[in-house]
Amino acid sequence: MIFGLVSKVVGAIYRIPLTSIIGAEGMGLYQMVFPLYTLMLTLSSSGIPSSISKLISESVAKNNYKQAKRILKVSFLLLVCFSLFCTIIVFVFAGVFAGLQGNISAKICYYGLAPAIILVGVIAGFRGYFQGLQCMMPSAVSGFIEQAVKMGFGLFFASIMVKKGIVYGVLGALIGISVSELVALVYLLITYIVKKAKMPKDLFVYGEVLNYKNTAKKILSLSFFITLGGLIMPLTMLIDSGVVINILKSLGYSKSYATELFGLQTGTVGSIINMPVILSLSISTAILPYVSSRFSKGDFDGAKKSASKAILIAIIFALPASVGLFTFSKEVVVLLYGRGLTKGQILISANLLEIASVGVFYLSLLQVSSGILQGIGKFKIPLISLAVGATIKMVLNLVLISVPSINIMGAEFSTVVCYMVALFINLGLLKKYKMLTLDHKIFVVMFLSLAIYFSKYLFQYFVSIMNYFIAFFTTITIVVVIYFFFVFILYKRSLFLCKKIKNNEKKV
Repeated sequence: MIFGLVSKVVGAIYRIPLTSIIGAEGMGLYQMVFPLYTLMLTLSSSGIPSSISKLISESVAKNNYKQAKRILKVSFLLLVCFSLFCTIIVFVFAGVFAGLQGNISAKICYYGLAPAIILVGVIAGFRGYFQGLQCMMPSAVSGFIEQAVKMGFGLFFASIMVKKGIVYGVLGALIGISVSELVALVYLLITYIVKKAKMPKDLFVYGEVLNYKNTAKKILSLSFFITLGGLIMPLTMLIDSGVVINILKSLGYSKSYATELFGLQTGTVGSIINMPVILSLSISTAILPYVSSRFSKGDFDGAKKSASKAILIAIIFALPASVGLFTFSKEVVVLLYGRGLTKGQILISANLLEIASVGVFYLSLLQVSSGILQGIGKFKIPLISLAVGATIKMVLNLVLISVPSINIMGAEFSTVVCYMVALFINLGLLKKYKMLTLDHKIFVVMFLSLAIYFSKYLFQYFVSIMNYFIAFFTTITIVVVIYFFFVFILYKRSLFLCKKIKNNEKKV
């Protein structure tokens, strides 16, 4: 979680100078290629890592280390084949996709990003393996390496190539992503070799081992529904990248301005939203093998307690982040992108962020609840819940974006509704399977989080006596310290009461 948060901060900082180099229209082009890229990554490598994580955690729980090693071998073969196929698809049909999206200039940009697909596929295999062993550090460090290298090489190539035009500047930034994935892969490969050398050799001889064919079948059967579920949002975003721009053009906006608005929604606001969401993604990643391990041993009570704690932790981080971004939407945009955007673009981005901030809470809990459901083997439920949400989102997009007074705001509002609907379905079914207990502390956390809204008055006071940016950071620091102080007190009080109850039970 810590590495993920730092990585997202680096990623957000990276977009500040990048926006200055390629501009809002360039950011629109930059974001246009990601829906297809994400879709290809989902097709090639989204389901298998989760399957690796689940199957390896179960094998290790039963001391079947040889089967764990075989799962890794078969998974890598499948990942390379799928990733290579998707890379070829992007290279061959780049022009077709760019044309459908309403801006043929994006064609050349796909060529810079395509090599990253096969690299990410292999990286995903290593991450799934380490996560199955409940060893999160390699995945965390590799994620940070991706962001740091992308920032260095992306800005370097973009600043050199932008002299030929905005499109080439975007191409340079995307080449930086492919380079970053290569460096991250090298790190994970070295880490795997080192850790494998340190592991006792006799660990790989116990337990019944499936043959390669049956191992592949087991991996693919688990991966199928995870991949389908993972495909829904990338596919929806890919459709958005064409639908949103074309609807905006039908309202009378130029191709350049429509692309710019899309870039503000998905690039500027999207990068801000991704920072708090990485916390819940980390919890989701960790909870899957943890719940799966206990569930496979028949420890249903332990799995339920772990799931409930994961939801509570997600709320503790997600709710104040959601309220904070809503309260300080304009200040955050000015802080991060004040130099790269015009006043009009800042105002649009701030309005988009106000809407998107609500989605932070829903998306955070959606990720954690999906991880829990996958951990107990209910792979179809996250797929169904997201499919329902995405269907509603696409209908709302067509209706809302077509209204001139709403335009791009409709795309963000429909995304929030999508996450909300999917979350309620997940939570309802977790309750049905008796895998969730809502702690009374949630209501206290909600009260503390909502109180953050009134910190804007504290900010207004500090602005009157000190520098704008210093006032903002001072306000945020005070609010965060006070919030987590009360959360800590709440947690310590709960521990004290638990100990007191246990002591009384012992006396009885």
